[in-house]
Amino acid sequence: MRKKVDLSGLDPDLEADSEKLHRLARIGVGAIPVVGGPLVEIFNSVLESPLSKRRTETMIQLGEVINELIEQGVVTEAGLQDNDAFISTVAEVCAISLRNHEAEKLEALRNAVRNSALPSCPSDDYRQIFLNFVDVCTVTHIRLLHLFLDPELWIARDGRQFPSSWSMGGIDQVIEFALPELKGQDAIYKIIWKDLYQRGLINTDSLGTTMSAHGMKSSRTTPVGSALIKFLS
Repeated sequence: MRKKVDLSGLDPDLEADSEKLHRLARIGVGAIPVVGGPLVEIFNSVLESPLSKRRTETMIQLGEVINELIEQGVVTEAGLQDNDAFISTVAEVCAISLRNHEAEKLEALRNAVRNSALPSCPSDDYRQIFLNFVDVCTVTHIRLLHLFLDPELWIARDGRQFPSSWSMGGIDQVIEFALPELKGQDAIYKIIWKDLYQRGLINTDSLGTTMSAHGMKSSRTTPVGSALIKFLS
């Protein structure tokens, strides 16, 4: 039987750097005359428990990812201990997870940890750029990048098809059909699209160009954008 990582010993009381900052801030608040005591209670009730819970959940989820890889025979515990890219990724993902709550971003981070343990892990430059992207991007960044890796495949996985009546149109039409929550939200998704373009992740600057139906549904990711999606999938 392959040796897995023991998750039962995770200690929710272990103090990460972010928690040390919390403790120092709490001490500082407590030193304020008269109002210090009540402020400490407010600080504790609002932040301390949620941060501890988020940290513990992250540790357990990453532990489960590691155990999945070990069970599948992809890696060994000893091998992971000598894998610098994997260790760095885990450290960065733990920090990023404390700053994020969206399920899709947390899933992308777990996938990054999984893929960093594999021989196909990107080089350090790419890996760090990709993790930074997840940290600062929005969920819509990730959705748009996934969508335009292969729009027709993406929408087929959702059990739908693009309208057969489309003969001409623009990329914005594809976005609003594939992601209904963005319908009428062009003010925000145009900013996000521009950001993806400036980061070199998609190859088309403008959303307003009229093109054929085939062009509307074509892939728009660059090789770097495709590699990013692979790392987060």
